[in-house]
Amino acid sequence: MNPDAPAAKPNVLILYNENPAWPESDRAWTARMVRMLAGALRHTGHTVQTAMVFDTLAPLDDYDPRAWVIWNWAEELGGQPWTDWQVAAELERRGFAFTGSAAEVLAASVDRRWIKARLRAHGLPVLPDLVCADPAESRAWSDFPAIVKGVTQHGSFGIDREAVVDTPEALAARVAYVRATFDCDALVEPFLDTREFHVAVLGANGSQHSHALPPAEYDFSGLADPRDRLLTYHAKHSDVVEDGYAYPALKWLRCPAAVDEALGARLAAAALGTFRALGCRDYARVDMRLRGAEPVLLDVNPNCDLDLTSVVMRGARALGWAYHDVVAHIAA
Repeated sequence: MNPDAPAAKPNVLILYNENPAWPESDRAWTARMVRMLAGALRHTGHTVQTAMVFDTLAPLDDYDPRAWVIWNWAEELGGQPWTDWQVAAELERRGFAFTGSAAEVLAASVDRRWIKARLRAHGLPVLPDLVCADPAESRAWSDFPAIVKGVTQHGSFGIDREAVVDTPEALAARVAYVRATFDCDALVEPFLDTREFHVAVLGANGSQHSHALPPAEYDFSGLADPRDRLLTYHAKHSDVVEDGYAYPALKWLRCPAAVDEALGARLAAAALGTFRALGCRDYARVDMRLRGAEPVLLDVNPNCDLDLTSVVMRGARALGWAYHDVVAHIAA
């Protein structure tokens, strides 16, 4: 939470968004999550109210920032993706203390170039890369297999099995696809067909008091084709139930991951270093794969999910924490 929040347990306003275009199932899921969060906050001694927004934060007009702090669950405005930073910016302008990262961090985190530049500047392990504005620029790349991502695409947008390429021709075609589909540059990196770990971090303002939760691993060992051994947009966001899992990716998730003490320590150090280097606040998720025996940073989400299936909550459960324990930690 914002470090200017009152020391005593404050009144908490849960701010969340709902889009009229959402199907009833999405609205019902959101309502369940808000009820569960409100119950956890009340359990820990907070007075709680809720406010739903779509394209304006006008409901905040009724709340005094000296008397209320915001649990910021508003992830977009007006149905536009990646506008969570605009919500945070308005909360800052109004003088509210709120959970989650600052507007500057949320805005910048959508740009993969910014993330990698910050991580490199802090001496953290990242992959070599090439940014291509058009297919011709991809000729400079020679390390295959490679993976192609949109520089300004977040949440696995644009990631499917065709994002993994084996030849210069396939690379050029994928760069052209990224430009035509997302109107942005393409980021090319080596594709690591290795173990993938996600580590949640809880902390305040990237401070030394931040700590990493036990790592989770996406176990792709049952998939024969390397192109399928990655978290695609479909795997993370499809609402089609597969094998009893609400999202396909959940059937691969193992938490805590089976790692020895040395690897666990390296994963935690890389996650904490990332959290602090980017200036994350309260919570974040850091994604890594192994290059040899060493973790390499793939991405960070400073506004990651906090539902019961999330890496944050699974990592907390591995420590014996209940949902309300995590909520209390973030709201403190």
